[in-house]
Amino acid sequence: MKKLSLALVLALSASTVFAASVAKADKDNDGTLDKNEAKAIPMVAKHFDLIDVDKDGTVDQAEINAFKVMKADKDNDGTLEKSEVKHKGIAKAFEQLDGDKDGTLDAKEIMAFFQKKN
Repeated sequence: MKKLSLALVLALSASTVFAASVAKADKDNDGTLDKNEAKAIPMVAKHFDLIDVDKDGTVDQAEINAFKVMKADKDNDGTLEKSEVKHKGIAKAFEQLDGDKDGTLDAKEIMAFFQKKN
């Protein structure tokens, strides 16, 4: 039980630190990172076009979070089956998030989860 609690605390701390990095990189304080601002965070800069789900030329925290969740896509088909989902909140809300009812979640459906949380 203590190992699980420690892992959860470490995961939450890492997520908070990463969100703070995104906020710090957001020089114009508009809540998004453009490609220039993203250079401050190598992972975001490297995968910017993949992270930019809505293709508006910027990425926000919801898109970054969705990208991190989509890393669980083991078969690289661009969607997550329920068995691939590691995020507990998304797993719990899987059916509600599956807007097209195809039995999988894509990055846009996952991004919607994080947008509702903000």
